Amino acid sequence: MKKQLLALSLVALAGGAQAATISFSDSYGLATTNWSQELTLQKFDTTLGHLNSVTFNYGGDVLTTLRVESLDATSSTITATSGAALIFGGPLSQTLSIGGSGNILLSAFDGIIDFGGTSGAIVGPFSASKSETLTLLNALSAFQGLDTYGITVNAQGQTSASGAGNLLTQVSTAALAQITVTYDYSTTTVPEPASMALVGLGMMGLAAIRRRK
Repeated sequence: MKKQLLALSLVALAGGAQAATISFSDSYGLATTNWSQELTLQKFDTTLGHLNSVTFNYGGDVLTTLRVESLDATSSTITATSGAALIFGGPLSQTLSIGGSGNILLSAFDGIIDFGGTSGAIVGPFSASKSETLTLLNALSAFQGLDTYGITVNAQGQTSASGAGNLLTQVSTAALAQITVTYDYSTTTVPEPASMALVGLGMMGLAAIRRRK
């Protein structure tokens, strides 16, 4: 009986560790490329508990419109590549290329520069998006405190068209960048009043056993 009461007391006093998460986000755009912007994130408040890991989810969207007009005397196939590169600095140091490519068949120049008819085309507007995740388990002190830190993002347009010897193009590319940081941390639970009362009863039981002996 003595051993059982003692074990019960220790369990009640110890409490337990619980896992929890908290997240912060920031974004910029849609804005015409090329742009550079610093996204701001809140650090982890250590009064919440012990920080176990830092996970970044980052990415963005691209919106593109491409206008082409072939001035060639014969038909041509235009290869169009549209999109942008999002370059994330700081602890990420990652580049995301967002977009795609396709072919456009144009006839010989129809005599009118209007990005239409048989020798021109307007492609889009169309959108593309992409995101990635990065988890850090070490060197977490840089993300702890009551202030904020910045993640610099550069958006560089990557839209182009080729395939005709004489080709006019107009490009409109806008990009949005977003980032979310999630802090995984542990908290230590404090014994509830009922648990403390149970500890008291256990100690009283131990005292009673000693008196009987």
